[in-house]
Amino acid sequence: MAECERFERGGNICICSTRRSFLLFCLLLLSVKSGSACPSQKNDDPRMFFVFGDSYADTGNAPPIASSWRFPYGLSWPGQPTGRFSNGIVKTDVLASEALCLSSPPPYAQFLNASLSGGINFAVAGSGTMQAFGTPPFSDQVDWFSGYVDSEFFSPHLLKNAVVFVSISGNDYAVYNGTTLQGYLPLVTQVVDLIERNLRQLYTLGVRNFMVSSVAPLRCLPARTASTGYTECPTNNTVDRVISAHNLLLRRTISSLIKASKDSNFILLEQTKALSYILKHLSDFGLTEGLRPCCTGSCGETDANGNLLYTVCDDPDKHLFWDYFHPTQAGWKAVVDLYSRSTRPGFTRFSPSLAAWADNL
Repeated sequence: MAECERFERGGNICICSTRRSFLLFCLLLLSVKSGSACPSQKNDDPRMFFVFGDSYADTGNAPPIASSWRFPYGLSWPGQPTGRFSNGIVKTDVLASEALCLSSPPPYAQFLNASLSGGINFAVAGSGTMQAFGTPPFSDQVDWFSGYVDSEFFSPHLLKNAVVFVSISGNDYAVYNGTTLQGYLPLVTQVVDLIERNLRQLYTLGVRNFMVSSVAPLRCLPARTASTGYTECPTNNTVDRVISAHNLLLRRTISSLIKASKDSNFILLEQTKALSYILKHLSDFGLTEGLRPCCTGSCGETDANGNLLYTVCDDPDKHLFWDYFHPTQAGWKAVVDLYSRSTRPGFTRFSPSLAAWADNL
């Protein structure tokens, strides 16, 4: 990336003013809009979309040293890296296009002082509720958003009409050094408590519509299935119980928030369940490879002589996963498709489907 200047609230996130980044963003606005049925809107006010979380949601806030800024990331779209940890678009883009019929909001780190009418993506790869991989946690991202609200960039009416997406997929657990369930369970409570605290803060700032995602099926990520030759998800009862505890506490937390704030509109996206289901029904989604990622090795890396340290498959759209941790754009489309189907319920909570939830905004 070209030379950047630091934003007042951004810490190690920078605002890039290159014309190239702006052109890529404009391309995205054109490309992710789809012809799918749009939710009915009860008024003519613009809908804003604000995004918080990790690499499953990040569309360009990762620092320039991240591998997502190097080829082959962006291979399928737009043909060069955009900072997304994917061969193309990520979950945020699909939710914006398919569920909300909105353009994917611009990344905070590349914001060009253009119109704020579409919202902002604050998500940063590697983020969690704490300093998971040294990147700004959820609370920092909420603070950046708060700065805009305090400066009256958004009217209370626009905030009430806006939609927030929160993606906390498991980075807090990935960096934890413990191995016993007794050590993990207090961490689960802490993580979910911090999610709740930040959701309450967003509500206080004026937001009312929330999409919140559960964690990824951690033991079925290619980083773990590599030990089995990508043939199965290795058995790990501790990891399973951590995921179950997290998702249970998250459901209870959102239920309590709904009861405490009658004008709120929450939906829990059952990401764990959706990805696990797709792994068992690949052909239903036009996929052939579930546990083996398309990009194997050190994706995006080269040695001192410029030799590639990775291998890329022939057809990324046949793979659920792009690299050792992240789905392909085809994988994300399958996930959001499961959230949205009323004919195949059970992949959302607090609304029968994502489509039904969006239609009631």
